[in-house]
Amino acid sequence: MRVRSKLADVEFRFGAVDRRGYELIIHSHPDQPMKSRVHVTPQDVLAAVRALLLSKAFWVYLLGFPYFYFRARSERPPGKP
Repeated sequence: MRVRSKLADVEFRFGAVDRRGYELIIHSHPDQPMKSRVHVTPQDVLAAVRALLLSKAFWVYLLGFPYFYFRARSERPPGKP
């Protein structure tokens, strides 16, 4: 997943996932040079689900996912996972 902002342009690969209290903690993959943690609260999950369900782009992407997935796989350079 690519995260872009005014502060950084970071490739975030998922690593371990933990739960602490009411938060879900998503760690970056151990191979990544910049270690990151994402803290997700129940409110974050509800806000994200609501935003996705109300988004026309999400539904188009969801319905077209098999096409997008296989198309992206066929366009990857050799040796890339």
